[in-house]
Amino acid sequence: MQLLAVMIFAILIITLLGAFLTDYDMNNIASVKKMQFIQSTILFVACPLLLAYLWSEMPFNYLRMQVSGKPSHYILVAITMIVAIPFINLLTDLNKQMSLPEVLAPLENWMRTTEAQLEEFTLKLVNVHSISDLLFNFLLIAVIAGLGEELFFRGILQKIFSEWRNAVLAIWLAAFVFSAIHLQFYGFFPRMLLGAFFGYLLYWSGNLWLPILAHTINNGLAVIFYYLKFNGYQVVDIDTIGTNETVYLGVISAVLTAICIILLRRNLFIPKHPHSEQN
Repeated sequence: MQLLAVMIFAILIITLLGAFLTDYDMNNIASVKKMQFIQSTILFVACPLLLAYLWSEMPFNYLRMQVSGKPSHYILVAITMIVAIPFINLLTDLNKQMSLPEVLAPLENWMRTTEAQLEEFTLKLVNVHSISDLLFNFLLIAVIAGLGEELFFRGILQKIFSEWRNAVLAIWLAAFVFSAIHLQFYGFFPRMLLGAFFGYLLYWSGNLWLPILAHTINNGLAVIFYYLKFNGYQVVDIDTIGTNETVYLGVISAVLTAICIILLRRNLFIPKHPHSEQN
């Protein structure tokens, strides 16, 4: 109930601030970015911190944000995110080929229309031409989103789910909600797998900073790539590596990603106390 109450209150605050600080014009990118900043900061950063404060005398411990882990752990997480790019692209390409039965054609048309609109909107957000705009995009899309979404989905939601069911099911439930809330249906499965990976990082290490780092790298690479692309730099299209003629790179990436994940589990796994979480 407290979760629901806090979320409703946050949405009310976001709506009021949005009315005062923006014009709600979706064609005005500056206005949209202000709204996103307000929404992400309040909904995904402030709310989890407030809930942790309400539910625990040690909120940062509750969220598992106590700094821990070796530098090598963070380096391996970063390497994994980079190595996984072609594999994620391959999965996304396969997901886009999904087709629903004829009887669900209206639903599929709506899904594809929504996907196209969100993709167009995202490209408008990342199409910037100055260093200051690049830095703001990196802050908004990589840092705040990486921090906030991990605080909410892994720090709060996954923990709540783990109290209802076992920890592994909690990871996948949080990953499902994480992917579904983005409303990008033709990237649903790759995003859910990413969310599960973030969840396992937290489960294995007890350190929320690792999934925060992974999430930030994932988003940050896209921000930097599109800045370079839209400003005339000759760069490899990271969105297509591992697809079409380079599908073999997607397969190689899958193998290397699996190896990295195995190494991460071996290096991060902390045996859980039998009464701390169900296995």
